[in-house]
Amino acid sequence: MRHRIEAGRDAYVVFVADAPDGRGDLWAMPTGGGEAVQLTFSLPAEDAPALSPDGDVVAFLRARSATDTLHRQVWLLNLLNGAERELELPDGAGTPEQLAWLGRTGIAVRTSSGPWLLDAPPAAPNPRRTRPAEMARVDSAFEILAGDPPFARITGCTGGSGLCVAGDSGETPLAPEGHDAMAWGADSVGYLEGSALVVRPVGPGHARHARLPPKLEHPRAFTCFLGRRAGQDEQP
Repeated sequence: MRHRIEAGRDAYVVFVADAPDGRGDLWAMPTGGGEAVQLTFSLPAEDAPALSPDGDVVAFLRARSATDTLHRQVWLLNLLNGAERELELPDGAGTPEQLAWLGRTGIAVRTSSGPWLLDAPPAAPNPRRTRPAEMARVDSAFEILAGDPPFARITGCTGGSGLCVAGDSGETPLAPEGHDAMAWGADSVGYLEGSALVVRPVGPGHARHARLPPKLEHPRAFTCFLGRRAGQDEQP
């Protein structure tokens, strides 16, 4: 991303799009649209990226090999220096399916056998099953929540396509043609609609659209970093 997107400062999205042979690779693009930058070129397929709160590391899942797409492993990519690191889960942990950051130091992994927790570098991964007292925090990390404090969540509409806002009073349609929703701050949601990335306030306000580059095949699994404001203090 050098000279195109400054990780940890610029606002950008990371997502998956297919290479010519059909496997998934990671790409990055400014939130306002423009040229997409390919981040990975590995033969094994990649999926489920999750940007860290500081926007300089992306966690993702990578297939064990080009021919074994059933078994996946957790990897981290440092977007400042390109270094990769695998975070191993023990045998019997199940197949990883989804990732979410818990602050800057922890990563939740939803697997086929239940949620696990990992410590982020520079600490050792220290994989462990989620304890009952941690379940509420882990479950909310995987949700796309609206409001601060949250008052609803963004989800696929029950019994049909599109996205809805789900709250105590039931579901309210948000985007009948929307899919691949992503968290976008406290009061908005991002999603795909046709060939555009749409950012829409959950409450009043107008949606904005950013067209995706036409060369991308099957873009999906978006995660975003909304950038660091000018003059904002650096995080420790």
